[in-house]
Amino acid sequence: MTDKQEKTILSTRDVRLWYGQKEALHGIDLDFPNKGITALIGPSGSGKTTYLRALNRMHDLEDGVTVTGSFNFNGTDIYAPTTDTVDLRKQIGMVFQQPNPFPFSIYENVIFGLRLDGVKDKAILDEAVERSLKQASVWDEVKDDLHKSALGLSGGQQQRVSIARVLAMSPDLLLLDEPTSALDPISSRNIEETLLKLREDYAMIIVTHSMSQASRISDRTAFFLSGDLIEVDQTKHIFLNPQKQETQDYVSGRFG
Repeated sequence: MTDKQEKTILSTRDVRLWYGQKEALHGIDLDFPNKGITALIGPSGSGKTTYLRALNRMHDLEDGVTVTGSFNFNGTDIYAPTTDTVDLRKQIGMVFQQPNPFPFSIYENVIFGLRLDGVKDKAILDEAVERSLKQASVWDEVKDDLHKSALGLSGGQQQRVSIARVLAMSPDLLLLDEPTSALDPISSRNIEETLLKLREDYAMIIVTHSMSQASRISDRTAFFLSGDLIEVDQTKHIFLNPQKQETQDYVSGRFG
């Protein structure tokens, strides 16, 4: 990695999260570089998605959730009372497990956030649509159908349009919560290829249940187990030479 890639975009310290009285995360310390892909792996219930959702305050939308710890994003405190969550989620975009296009045209899906920001200049909107759909590797498939409903697309295309909608806001960080788990193998491969192209320009954190996906596309991998961060390292080290026995057992398929 170059020095440019080594710059930290997000640093979390002693992150704890409770659902009511139950502590689900037990003091997570993790740093993320400003370029490349970090995979969060671990069995169901290990805390990886819970942690991911804490990074752009998605838990604010749930009752009875308490989050503590330090979240430093580009020098600002994510959980400071003065932090505007709408602005935060523009900078830290999220792609969900199920493709979630809105029930209107592909064009309007991509520029949804820009319209909310009050952007009206058609040239700016047109440029954002083309740029974002190209970045999401779906432009050639949809460029002649921009004013048709996004709901008419295949699942894989819908997911790439969902990625384009996030990219249109020029985020600094992309969170992806199992973005291929609802897709067929060919669509999944298309999404992976898209992410590999984006890794040069964006920081991405992906939750995945797929060991092979993590090994194929991520630069670094963090292994979660029962709400604890067990180990984080370059992906090749996690899969070929892990330091912790629990990591070895998980990546070799002994449990999970």
